[in-house]
Amino acid sequence: MKNSRKWLPYFLFILAVTAFFIYYLFPSDKIKDYITFHLNKTYPGIHITVDYVKPAFPPGLKLYNVNFFHAPNPLFTVDQIKIAPGLLSLFRSKVIFFFKGRAYTGVLEGKGEFTKHRPEVMIDGKLSGIQIKEISAIKDFTGRNISGVLDGNFTYRNQKESGDHLKAELVISDGQLELATPLLQMESIPFKKIATDLVMKNMNLQIKKCIINGDQIDGRISGSVSLKNTPGQSYLKLSGRIKPHPLFIETLGNDLSANLLPKKIFGKNGFRIRIYGTLDNPRFFLN
Repeated sequence: MKNSRKWLPYFLFILAVTAFFIYYLFPSDKIKDYITFHLNKTYPGIHITVDYVKPAFPPGLKLYNVNFFHAPNPLFTVDQIKIAPGLLSLFRSKVIFFFKGRAYTGVLEGKGEFTKHRPEVMIDGKLSGIQIKEISAIKDFTGRNISGVLDGNFTYRNQKESGDHLKAELVISDGQLELATPLLQMESIPFKKIATDLVMKNMNLQIKKCIINGDQIDGRISGSVSLKNTPGQSYLKLSGRIKPHPLFIETLGNDLSANLLPKKIFGKNGFRIRIYGTLDNPRFFLN
């Protein structure tokens, strides 16, 4: 016992010195270059930059100011993200890792795995409290302003045989959606909640459901978007129903019947809407 007490201060001193040198002499630039080189090589269409890297405890890495780009266009920025491997998996063909980071005042976290000898990646993640208005890529892609708080779950698979595959269940709360063409005299739609169920495989986005709940209107839309390298040329094929609230119809007054639509189409279940064309030039059909 006495010997243990005698050696304990020396052990703690050595441990502290080791931790000091690991942290302050950590080869941040080399690790950063290694990470970005291999990620950019694995996904040629995506470019990733990292400001700097620091060691983390439990064993792992903290990456700061991580930016994702598609060609020259920004996609997503993470202020800080910690990545920690499953230690036992480092000795296997599939490496498991865990991540948690801050982005757009919210949190991004989850679990992933990749195969060492083949470029295959699987990620299951969760988003919470993301301020969607701050994501410039969404406005650049849609050409519209969208605000609200984003929460949800997603799974991503990149496999040699089947390519990219993304599934997501997302909810945007307390926001506003700008319209390309005014609908029911509205240039934008305020909403309490938009709940979506999405599947994307390669360049085809399937909107399995998109449910809108608001103070003025409710709605449900589904369909597909054929994505193009020029976002504005992405082709829309959507359909659904729009149900204005009675008080909102009253505020439209006589203009509703004189200049817009006969009131008789506003039944208990609302009216059908179809959207075709490109993101830059969508066409709305009401019936």
